[in-house]
Amino acid sequence: MLMSSTDTKCVILAAGISTRLRPLTDELPKCLLEVNGNTLLKRMLDNLLTSGIQHIALVLGYRGEMVREYVKKQFPTHRFCFVRNPNYMSTNNAYSLLLARNFLENKEGQIVHPLLLLDSDILFSKELLPFFLKDGKQDIVSVRVSGDHNIEEIRVQVDLEGYIQLIGKHVPLEMTYGESIGIELFSSRTTEKLYKILEDRIRNDNGRNEFYESSFQEVIDRGSKLKAVDVSQFPSIEIDTLEDFERAQHLKVDS
Repeated sequence: MLMSSTDTKCVILAAGISTRLRPLTDELPKCLLEVNGNTLLKRMLDNLLTSGIQHIALVLGYRGEMVREYVKKQFPTHRFCFVRNPNYMSTNNAYSLLLARNFLENKEGQIVHPLLLLDSDILFSKELLPFFLKDGKQDIVSVRVSGDHNIEEIRVQVDLEGYIQLIGKHVPLEMTYGESIGIELFSSRTTEKLYKILEDRIRNDNGRNEFYESSFQEVIDRGSKLKAVDVSQFPSIEIDTLEDFERAQHLKVDS
């Protein structure tokens, strides 16, 4: 059973410059790069809408107006929320995530809906989201367990029940359960805790250039449980480099 579209709000982070993908990103934001005839963003939005997710915000920065116009053209009948990160040159994705708070709040300033969070640079099977969202489970992190792992990945260490103990690039390879692929679902309660931590870390000027996983780790350290969900059976790749982009061309995600 897929989660009701009224239950979940989705945030897609798409503000980065993606210098490691130059010259491909000299004129285009990463999410508008094409893989096998379709852009990363179009595939992602199609997958979300097909999975019943209707409330979607995109946090934009580099070439943001280009992304906005593209989305409006591709999905003329759907209403999206666009959030601008004016400091995208000097901040990281934790800061971009913080900027989406207003989208998540109700009129009383409370977060009452679950948060589905995605990075915009992931190519993944169209079967992944239905699997990840089934049964109404929350506070889960998608993880690729199978295959090799390396120091460039966001890695996770889990306990015997599959709950995440450590998340980030600091997790020792020998203790790695798998790679966090950049898709998470948080309950409204955990999302509220996460945003309080994001605010504190950024207010103290430590979080402006952090990956959001640093705040995930603090959520865990403060007692919240996040469970790793193995999605290895569904092809996926995070595209950070030219080598990743080349590998993505050979990934079978539409079958």
